[in-house]
Amino acid sequence: MKKRSSLLVLAGSVAAFYFGAAAYLCHFHIEQLLFPTVGWTGAHDEQSRHGVSDGDGNMLLVRQYGTPRVGCIVFFPGQHGEVARYQKDLFPAYAANGLAVFALSYPGQDGAPGRTKLDEIQWLSSKALGVVSEACPLSRTVLVGRSLGSMLAAYATRGIHPAGLILEAATPSLSSAIDVRLRSHWYLSPLARLPVSKLLPHDYSLAEALTETPSFPVVVFQGTADEQTPIGLLRPAGALPAGARLVAVPGGTHSDTYRLVLKDYVDSALRMIRISSTRTHAT
Repeated sequence: MKKRSSLLVLAGSVAAFYFGAAAYLCHFHIEQLLFPTVGWTGAHDEQSRHGVSDGDGNMLLVRQYGTPRVGCIVFFPGQHGEVARYQKDLFPAYAANGLAVFALSYPGQDGAPGRTKLDEIQWLSSKALGVVSEACPLSRTVLVGRSLGSMLAAYATRGIHPAGLILEAATPSLSSAIDVRLRSHWYLSPLARLPVSKLLPHDYSLAEALTETPSFPVVVFQGTADEQTPIGLLRPAGALPAGARLVAVPGGTHSDTYRLVLKDYVDSALRMIRISSTRTHAT
């Protein structure tokens, strides 16, 4: 009986540590989990590079690809950065259509010094948009976000009027993305019982980022085979702002959806810039 009681105490202690450690990480170290340190791999093909800093050694890098003959793209990558990969299989398609790409590298990733802080990234993004504005007015600038970058891109539109917003592999909220990730691994699935939305310092969401109905077009490309950010999470009312267009990409996964719709991806940006430019000239 005593041995059984000892085992129960041990099991309870392990469970308490398991759940307690997860809660602690969610509340105090979510930034390190969301933005792991990633080095630059590959060639440097950018035409120019600019850095915007918070003054504490955390810098967001802005790399330019192509010439803005028609307009500009501000690209927000996902949680692992990997701008070197996109400069090969995504940015050339924009550049070939007269769109300059300004790709962001978050602090601690792709050669950008420092660490990403969620409460500062919106401010750094606004500074980056200031760099872009020297090449393109907002009326000819489209913000594009992939995966975690889709949330950052949505928040970056607050208080401004770009030509449009294109999201891909998006999630309606930070807590919903974490919940999906937990449920996808057997050894983490019990943690899905935790009130993640309440444990996070702030539960960022598309609904909050785009509280008011955007005065610019919003298009979301979502793969039907995306298991990390399931398309079903974006279908309920309120998950996306009113007027946003959700485009289902048959067979698209979390990593290849943008490749499957590359032409539509680029054409959407061109259409947004054309419509925005027409309205600007009309006024």
